[in-house]
Amino acid sequence: MDASALRDTLLDYAVRTLWAAVVVVIALVLARAMRATTMRQLTRHRAHGNATILLGNLAQLGVIVLGVLVVLAIYTQGAFGWILTSFSVVGIVIGLSLQDILRNFFAGVWVLVERPFRIGDSIDISGYSGLVEEISFRTTQLRTADGRQVIVPNGDFMTKPVVNLTRFPLRRGVVFLTLDAAAELSTDAVKEAIASVSAIARDPAPAIELRRVVNGRARYQITFWAPDHDAGVTAAVAALRKQFPDGEVRPA
Repeated sequence: MDASALRDTLLDYAVRTLWAAVVVVIALVLARAMRATTMRQLTRHRAHGNATILLGNLAQLGVIVLGVLVVLAIYTQGAFGWILTSFSVVGIVIGLSLQDILRNFFAGVWVLVERPFRIGDSIDISGYSGLVEEISFRTTQLRTADGRQVIVPNGDFMTKPVVNLTRFPLRRGVVFLTLDAAAELSTDAVKEAIASVSAIARDPAPAIELRRVVNGRARYQITFWAPDHDAGVTAAVAALRKQFPDGEVRPA
């Protein structure tokens, strides 16, 4: 190789190395800033700590990967298109082979960031009800009332309805009271009977509605709210039977 060509080649690679060094420095600075910004925003939105760290690291990694591609483009130039195509093909193959795992992973990130439910909440999904004991990036573990462990893939939370039984703690209860139509019902007496039940919430207040009158019998619907539906209904039935011994009381 002639000296002139060698000099031009060395100069060319020196310039490329200089630009590559500039890109590396910029990429590292931007990566650190991107990680800090991402984590700060997620912390402000009270995202789960694991998700905050993971997404911050992924943002940093994304900038670094972009910087590496730019450095490859500087050094390879004409061959960069072939390298990028190879990376794309490999990425598609990996994505197709791991699509279920990736779907559950990104769904887990969504659960940890958006927090539609938290550890300690009771939820219902796909016919399973239980207490959330652990949320990982791939699965969520529930403990049912009878002590079973249910492992739910996080992808299910993106495609199936989820009922958070803890988010709104009060449950509506309905009891029917049937009296002789000739007897005048005192709403104060009903409210007094309901108020004596500690299992029933005071707010919202119980509601009383006349539903129908048939064969001289008036049927009233009494609606109330309680933290425990079954306990509230049982206690309400007992209190109304005591208050109205001549009436017929039954749950809805």
